[in-house]
Amino acid sequence: MGRIEEVTLFQPDAKLQFANGSRSGGGAGGGGGGARDEDEGPTIGLGQRVAEAMRSARRRKGLSFLVVLVGAALTLLGVIFAPRAYEIESRVLVQRTGSPAAGQGQWVSPEESRNLAREYEEQVMARDNILSVVRQKNLVARWDAMRQPHRRLIDKLNAKLGKQAPTDDEKFEALVVSIERRMKVWVDATTVTIKLEWPDPDAGRDIVDAAVRNFLDARFQAEVGVIPGRLKVIEGFVVQARKELENAANELVRAQRDNDPQKKKAAVAAAFMPVQNPREAQAALDADVATKAKLDAIRAQIAQTEGAKVQRVQELNQQLVEKQQVFGPSHPEVIALKQTLAATQAHEPPQLGVLKAEEAALKSALDKDVPKRVEAPRLVRAPVQPPAPGTDVGATAATPKSLQEAQLHYEAARDTYLSHAKQLQELQLQMQDQQVNYNNRYKITRPAEAPAGPKRPVELIALAIGVMFTLMAVLVLSALADRLSGIFYEPRDVRDRLRLPVFATFS
Repeated sequence: MGRIEEVTLFQPDAKLQFANGSRSGGGAGGGGGGARDEDEGPTIGLGQRVAEAMRSARRRKGLSFLVVLVGAALTLLGVIFAPRAYEIESRVLVQRTGSPAAGQGQWVSPEESRNLAREYEEQVMARDNILSVVRQKNLVARWDAMRQPHRRLIDKLNAKLGKQAPTDDEKFEALVVSIERRMKVWVDATTVTIKLEWPDPDAGRDIVDAAVRNFLDARFQAEVGVIPGRLKVIEGFVVQARKELENAANELVRAQRDNDPQKKKAAVAAAFMPVQNPREAQAALDADVATKAKLDAIRAQIAQTEGAKVQRVQELNQQLVEKQQVFGPSHPEVIALKQTLAATQAHEPPQLGVLKAEEAALKSALDKDVPKRVEAPRLVRAPVQPPAPGTDVGATAATPKSLQEAQLHYEAARDTYLSHAKQLQELQLQMQDQQVNYNNRYKITRPAEAPAGPKRPVELIALAIGVMFTLMAVLVLSALADRLSGIFYEPRDVRDRLRLPVFATFS
């Protein structure tokens, strides 16, 4: 009697084929010893898997809500503690046609342009410049304010754990290294651009502004700085020459006083008649030499005082122009500079009034003596008589020579002083011209300003990433919860876990 084989859904015939020509694999009732089919069923696409996960999320509303809460909290923390970078930029216009290397309208070779561009870049990125920026803006004291939010949180945790905070020297070195790494310089044909990415906008603005100022100071020292040194030297010469002129004037006055014929009447009476003595006429003509010397010295002091005032006004005007290029007209620094400039122009130094009064008095005295010199009578030399006994003839003859030497010494000192004063005036004019050329050559076309927002919208980026990962977490966790629950929610679960084909589903 032959054996009857029962073919059922749970014990399918090995020879049974599906409509697509594939064989059915051994079912669970076959003991699992049969070979698996090459194709266990229809392929599941990504869209179907996402749809299954969404159905799982709807089934597990409590889990989905909890995951959404956790994701929202993490997203909010990400928005708050996301690192931000603010980009600050400043540009300086350089007119090469007026540069010392180029001359006035002279053509500059490409090699010279590259060398000058490298010089500009090195002056900005020089370590001395970076060190001075850190000191000028007091960045070490602003260390905590410039830290990123997550860095401040880490610092607090480290402090609670007992870790030692960085010292001021460590902060200083870290700031220098960070500025050197983050600051960039671009030099093209007409512009020097300084750009910095910094976590704090105000500090970044201060750093770029200080770097630009130091660069302009370096260019000033390289192109105009030699003239102030020469000015100091010439000013020293002028001071010394003025002292020598005053000493020579005093010596001349003393020599004229010693040569006064009224005091040496006994010595000259034997050789000349009292009324017709030519030395009296010479004394009348030379009596105002000391007054002229004093007048020249006072006029030189007046010119120097007025020149100092003019130079101070020019310096204030230059500072005002520079501040107006950076700040608006209502900025406190601009207003203070305008007030200082107005006060300097209106104020007259006290010593200037005294000097002008002395000048007027001396000039009036000289004008009163002019008629006496013009109307002086013509003196006739008397017959020479032998000198009286006991008269020192040698001393009498040597007195005019001493007066002449004093006169020559005074004239030499006066010429030296006038020469140095002229050199000083010419150098001051040259300094003013160089300053004007420098101001026209370098102009800050874009001052450093604190940006309104970070370089990248980190809040939106963190929010988008948080929302995306929250949705993914809801779908994945809900699907895993259904998968691990032991309950079949989807037909695919029956096929994957029981190795059984699903012909149809109904609700």
